Amino acid sequence: MAIFNGTDLILKVSPSSGGTAVKLMHSQSVSIDMSVDMIDISNKDSDGYKDILPGQMSYSLSADGLMDFAGVAGDTEVDELYNQMFQVVGGVGRTAVTFAFGFDTPATGEYSYSGSGFISSLSITGGTEDAPTYSVAIEGNGALIQTVA
Repeated sequence: MAIFNGTDLILKVSPSSGGTAVKLMHSQSVSIDMSVDMIDISNKDSDGYKDILPGQMSYSLSADGLMDFAGVAGDTEVDELYNQMFQVVGGVGRTAVTFAFGFDTPATGEYSYSGSGFISSLSITGGTEDAPTYSVAIEGNGALIQTVA
């Protein structure tokens, strides 16, 4: 397994207009977290030790980057994330997004993750004499799919 530059790892999210997921604009950091809830089945026969069973699986993604109110052609912009979270033209927000997490163009044998979810948080920050930034969190909904190129 080769070590690679983290810059090559990206998060693609579907734009509010629909269609194929494209990379988030000006992203600086991306992450995916996967977990399995543990069910405590300890009882009087457990000899003082905890017994568990795996329960529901879940995942979430997050990203942060540099804010650009003018947008970037071809990238998913912050206003599109806002639309999917709050206010879609002709309807209400809270619409699911599709995503892909991995290399932009994976080589043979490299894997990526894809699925759908809902934007659970979106923030824009601007500090004194600092570049404005955004951060977004997505809670997974349904299955997380691992694909090998």
